[in-house]
Amino acid sequence: MNVLRLALVVPSACVALLIGASSAGAGSGATCSGGVISTGTYQSLTVTGFCSLPDSGSVVVRGGLTIAPDAGLNAITEATLTVSGGISVGNGGFLGLGCAPSTGCATTTFDHIGGGVRADQPLAMLIHGNIIDGGVSMQGGGGGVTCDSAALFGGPPFTAIEDNTINGGVFVSGYQSCWLGVFRNTVRGSVSIMNNTLADPDATEVADNVISGDLACFGNTPGAQVGDSGGGPNTVSGQKLGECAGL
Repeated sequence: MNVLRLALVVPSACVALLIGASSAGAGSGATCSGGVISTGTYQSLTVTGFCSLPDSGSVVVRGGLTIAPDAGLNAITEATLTVSGGISVGNGGFLGLGCAPSTGCATTTFDHIGGGVRADQPLAMLIHGNIIDGGVSMQGGGGGVTCDSAALFGGPPFTAIEDNTINGGVFVSGYQSCWLGVFRNTVRGSVSIMNNTLADPDATEVADNVISGDLACFGNTPGAQVGDSGGGPNTVSGQKLGECAGL
């Protein structure tokens, strides 16, 4: 599947944020209910609506970044994001993290996330070109087993984990949506892709990853594959197991 390249545009009517860095100060947390997040440093950041990073500059979160249920963060911009305490995504939430050529950006921002990325029943996760310490875990979620939905910016919800350096493992389980792909990541841990159900026959694509642990794929529909991605084999220091035995 040619994965959707989304134009993530914050409507002008929503450009009213929270607390800007100049007023919040480095010691303050902030809540974004919609709009563009001001550059600067925050103690913590909670997203309760749809929010976006600015087009340039830097946003630093010394603690954790929380995306509330049914909220969303577009960090697919030329601004850089550094989060020391990890990112959590709630039920129905959306995370777009990292600007890279694979998302249509001219450069890669190498956003740095300490503490890992954890998602419980998210709508969609687009994670590209980041450095993530602590691994990536996604349990459940999706927009239903269909590609006819327009729930994600006019297109079907999907999840892509591409071009990242992940110092930890990757775990994706129970996702039910249109498409899922894991490409060109360097993973210093094991990768487990389990019991996901996708509508696109070319979904569950896993290719060109370098994995220091095991690569295990079980119970997926369709089964893990290279599909039409044009990708190559995964380089795995441990074992290739289940559907990924030949990948």
